[in-house]
Amino acid sequence: MIVTVNTTIMDGTVVRWFRSLDAAQTQRQVMSASRHGVRVEVYLHEIPGEALRAANGAYETLRRDRNADVRHLATHVNRGPSNGPLVPVGEAMSDG
Repeated sequence: MIVTVNTTIMDGTVVRWFRSLDAAQTQRQVMSASRHGVRVEVYLHEIPGEALRAANGAYETLRRDRNADVRHLATHVNRGPSNGPLVPVGEAMSDG
């Protein structure tokens, strides 16, 4: 799964899970986690247990602190201005 973390939401951080890079680029999420809870957009059995546990953990963390740093969950980040293309976290870090 592709995981992104958006910290620029006025209401606090949001973590989103996507099935594929294409789905992430077109904002078709499987689920998201914020301080408000975990929102699921597909049948529950379609979500890997590990991803669901991570979402619940992110929710609990963000519930306690809406600006908590949960960027460690991200597999991809936007590169460039205006939410440029999604790239793997390791690739983005090596760009320096």
